[in-house]
Amino acid sequence: MWRFGILLCLLIATSSEGKDKKEVCSLLMMCDKIDEVKSEVASVREEQEHQKLISENQTLILKNQSDILKQQTQILELQAHILEKLTQPELLSYPLSCAEVSKNTKLKIRVPEYSENPFEVACDQRSHGGGWTIILRRNDGSQDFYLEWEVYKHGFGQLGNEFFLGLDKIHAITTAEPQELLVLLEDYEGTKRYEMYDDFKVGPESNNYTLESVGFASGDAGDSLTDQMGMMFSTKDRNNDVRTDGVECAIKFTGAWWYEKCHKSNLCGKYGDDGYGRGINWYTFMGHNYSLKRAVMMIRPKTSALN
Repeated sequence: MWRFGILLCLLIATSSEGKDKKEVCSLLMMCDKIDEVKSEVASVREEQEHQKLISENQTLILKNQSDILKQQTQILELQAHILEKLTQPELLSYPLSCAEVSKNTKLKIRVPEYSENPFEVACDQRSHGGGWTIILRRNDGSQDFYLEWEVYKHGFGQLGNEFFLGLDKIHAITTAEPQELLVLLEDYEGTKRYEMYDDFKVGPESNNYTLESVGFASGDAGDSLTDQMGMMFSTKDRNNDVRTDGVECAIKFTGAWWYEKCHKSNLCGKYGDDGYGRGINWYTFMGHNYSLKRAVMMIRPKTSALN
């Protein structure tokens, strides 16, 4: 294009014979100027096209980066979903009781009848063949047992020392499969006794955790539990005994238990209290006026005893 402009100007200059040379030179300069402007316009257009191409490339890059980011986000969400599934309690393997392990003295078990989530229990792997899940332990009086219904429902204390597992859990375990019960007792002179029951079962809260069954009793401590069978559980704030004279067994004997009128055993009584029926009593061992030094209740699936 610029060559065409120069040629045009030369033709104009040639045809200008007889005119002043200054006018011819001015005309030639104008022609040069036109060519320069055309060249600049072409350069600007070329730069604009270049910038447009860069912009389009940048837009494409940003779009690709956005797509990659979306894909990464989807991958992370998928990984999080998989991890959540893998860590759900129902997909993990937990024993149903202490009987499924051989050495652990404390572990987590899962009882679907109670919850899909596991909970920690204490085990006795030595007494009478082992495999026992401890549901009550009295040891030194460090834990108060004169407590309310809701506390007994959920459980309390320290698994390593004095505790009560909780009526909800005990009901669930004894409902899941038939259980036998072992009661270990010790006085302050070091004399130890035991009593075993071959069919221990506690009902649901809807019937106040009735002691539905104890089964056949055997051992050297004597049977002080069968008389409580069929009784509902009582605490100081919820009386379920069968007395009709206005006396509440849980309050009178500072404990919580399957009271009748009132008891032959009171393993949740007040530690160290030798007052009549108020302490940790097992009538057929040391009577009503002796609070035992140590008492443990533990359960085990009956099938484990047969293996």
